[in-house]
Amino acid sequence: MFSRKFVIADPGKCIGCKTCMAACLHRHDVEGDVPVPRLQLVLTRTVSAPVGCHHCVDAPCVEACPTGCLYSDDERVGVQREKCIGCRNCILACPYGAVDIATELLPASEEDGEGETKKAKRRRNRRKSTVIKCDLCEGSAQGSACVKACPTHALRLIDQRFLEKGAQSKRKEAAKATAAYSTLRLNEDLGGR
Repeated sequence: MFSRKFVIADPGKCIGCKTCMAACLHRHDVEGDVPVPRLQLVLTRTVSAPVGCHHCVDAPCVEACPTGCLYSDDERVGVQREKCIGCRNCILACPYGAVDIATELLPASEEDGEGETKKAKRRRNRRKSTVIKCDLCEGSAQGSACVKACPTHALRLIDQRFLEKGAQSKRKEAAKATAAYSTLRLNEDLGGR
């Protein structure tokens, strides 16, 4: 069984403050990473909620990636940054709009000089693309930065236990609803517990 987790927002609690985005940006503002938030706040007249990667078991973004930059394991959809070619297939495939690409200009090498050729100029202006998506703050002992930072507790880390508990509660309510059609009243003295 997969033990995948993902972060989801309760729009009824979200106030649109972007604290989650700031915490995510801060978490990724380290050497060797791209300082960009991995979730985006959606604000409309009727909803306010950050949206991020759901780490789908059958992830369309992984299937769309031609280089294996995006991969799926038992815990998440991960990124191998060095394999990204910036094709943006993952952006088109993600049903949540939770994947993005960041492109940065690579630093010029020391060899670049005034008498360089066109080929050398192209090499000097090289760019590197990187997939940007939620990594659940992998490697952080504190867990997901956005969940911890939310002042209204609108964000929640969803795991298999939470999903099972929710499904069990829904089944219980569905069973209670069908009691009205029962031909035999069971345990009436217990008060319908």
